[in-house]
Amino acid sequence: MTFRPVTEPLDVGIARQRGVFEALALLTPLDLPDDRKIRVGDPGDGGYVLVDRLRPGQPVMSFGVGPNVSFDRDLARRGHPVLLFDHTIARLPEDHAGFTWFAEGVAGQADAARQLHTLADHMAKLPPASEAPILKMDVEGAEWDVLTETSSLVMRRFEQIVLELHDLEKLEDARFRGLVWRALASLSSAFTLCHVHANNFGHIANVSGFPVPQTLEVTYIRSDLVRPAPSQTYYPTPLDTGNCLDWPDLPLWFYPFMPIAVKPSFPW
Repeated sequence: MTFRPVTEPLDVGIARQRGVFEALALLTPLDLPDDRKIRVGDPGDGGYVLVDRLRPGQPVMSFGVGPNVSFDRDLARRGHPVLLFDHTIARLPEDHAGFTWFAEGVAGQADAARQLHTLADHMAKLPPASEAPILKMDVEGAEWDVLTETSSLVMRRFEQIVLELHDLEKLEDARFRGLVWRALASLSSAFTLCHVHANNFGHIANVSGFPVPQTLEVTYIRSDLVRPAPSQTYYPTPLDTGNCLDWPDLPLWFYPFMPIAVKPSFPW
């Protein structure tokens, strides 16, 4: 056994560990006993899980396109108008009559020179009288600033939110941890986290003693629409597939994702 050198006072390490514990607590999924979930999109990268409350005509805002639009295509085929946003591509990888593409990105603060606009600004592009749109956002780490800078009033216009959360292995960093905590606490004030899946292009990191997926796909639904219950679900589920189909999926059989009888408290 190789012993680690002592590089900081004990109380500093414990305080950081407590901070990581409290940030992870905000990623505790809940079950929805009155609802079922469905997979939207192809197996592999680009597919996500939603609560089966979809209605034709319900608009979708999809930020971060890249090479895969299977999620967006499936929703367009179901009769959803899909607004796609990505300023890093020259064209969509696949077209559909239900798609409208904007060569623009999303950010916490607008930067027109870089083709970046706030989520609130982008929502002005929704069809008139749009109600309860669906938000999908996979923007390679920009999600944290977007979530912290967007008002809860704007966020509550969405019915469901699907996100890819990046860089969670950096939770030991106090500044980043604070950003994550504010983003997730804001979401949790109005939305219920109902599905989680680790992206297996990343790995499970050790963060202050806690196993943490580098990248996590999450599904939220507005809390006033559902009756949540403590999770009895082990992730991944049969609805999930590895993002890389050549590698095994990553089990989330640990805190805060695994079903537990009693909610844990920090022990020190």
